[in-house]
Amino acid sequence: MLNEKVSRLTLDPAFRLDAPSSAYPVDAGLDLAALSPTATSAGRFAIRAATPVADAIALLATLVITANTHRIGLSFALLALAGLAATGKHDARVDLRVLKDAPSIAAWVAIALTGTLLLAPSMVAVEARLRLALVGLGALLLGRLLAYAAIRSMRSHHLVSERTLIVGAGPLSTRLATTLADHPEFGLQPIGFLDARRIASGASMAVLGDYGNLERVVRQFEVRRVIIGFGRNLDLVQMVRGCQALRVRTHLIARGADLAIAPDAHHVDDVVGISLLRVPPPALGRPSRLRVKRALDVTIAFSLLALSAPIFVTAAAVVRLSSPGPVFFRQRRIGRGGKPFDLLKFRSMRVNSDSDTTWSVANDHRVTPVGRLLRKTSIDELPQLYNVLRGDMSLIGPRPERPHFVEQFGTEVPHYEDRHRAPVGITGWAQVNKLRGDTSITERVRMDNYYIEHWSPWLDLVIVLRTVGEILRCL
Repeated sequence: MLNEKVSRLTLDPAFRLDAPSSAYPVDAGLDLAALSPTATSAGRFAIRAATPVADAIALLATLVITANTHRIGLSFALLALAGLAATGKHDARVDLRVLKDAPSIAAWVAIALTGTLLLAPSMVAVEARLRLALVGLGALLLGRLLAYAAIRSMRSHHLVSERTLIVGAGPLSTRLATTLADHPEFGLQPIGFLDARRIASGASMAVLGDYGNLERVVRQFEVRRVIIGFGRNLDLVQMVRGCQALRVRTHLIARGADLAIAPDAHHVDDVVGISLLRVPPPALGRPSRLRVKRALDVTIAFSLLALSAPIFVTAAAVVRLSSPGPVFFRQRRIGRGGKPFDLLKFRSMRVNSDSDTTWSVANDHRVTPVGRLLRKTSIDELPQLYNVLRGDMSLIGPRPERPHFVEQFGTEVPHYEDRHRAPVGITGWAQVNKLRGDTSITERVRMDNYYIEHWSPWLDLVIVLRTVGEILRCL
């Protein structure tokens, strides 16, 4: 089955492969039919459910063993279960070890115990609470031990296995491929490599394409995990973001792992001495976080428009009287996903016809006296609150650019297009770090992509406060 698919791939002109299929070291024993997504979907569901079910049973057993089924016991169990469920994503882990879970379990047991003391400080003796916590800790550890044993057994018997693509066919990557094939208990079935070379010496599997074939190979072979190793001319950032866009689980072979440089953290899996670092999706690549951000945008933008109505009306009247032309300046900009939209501002310059292709400068002689004041106080940006309510923009995000410059910077600045993964904003992390106007585009891109990867409501609050501080300093 795999031989037929790889044979067709080797003749694909997109990869410029003119060598015969026999030149590729295809594993003749690998059968993709045995890894059918339909056949393994039930197994994946069982793996996702195994740990929370085991935790729930363990906590229920704790209440029965300690004869503590009243309000204190139930509060303890619910708090511990909620915390463990919120912090655990065990279906994504390759290496399942109870010892790695023990600190987290102990911490949530302690938090749950503290919660019962706050809820009802005098209802149950301290000794009874401690017994509840100790029995709960032991039951949770035992439950995890049994759940992980069941998952490893399912994987070992090939009841569930995920097709895995390895990027970079260096020596360590090829050793990893052999190890995963020899140890099915990790649940990953390697199917081939992506590499700049057509044939990787010493590789136990086929090279299915070069780095540019990531999307095609992932979709054709229905890959669920990608492990990024070491390869010639590999752009690590581009490859990681490509995997994130395809929504496949991604790991990095940790550099320096054999020297104990890689941290022994919860997001690092050990595969017989090879450390795999799990790569989370970007913070603003998660639908739940985008919904939270959108709800905050609409609420705050509506409130700001209502509060600033007198300023808004006054600015509109002054612009209208200051020079011939419309009150609002409309300009085509590029938003999330490369989608164009019309950005609104109060007009701060005399009417001109080259604003779409001319890089603005601070001392442009066409800026009107009123416009200079509007720019200095950032009042000219107020109409963009309407763009936020329409969904064109967010309050905070990478600043949108004109199509002409998007095309130019996209060819000149590495990872410029990655800024369009998230909604554009009125202000952003780059702007509050003094990267606005005629400043380095490369540094601005780095800041914008940092914001997308690390977004949180707290970071947005920091940006808002720093933006207000910048405005007040300019007054």
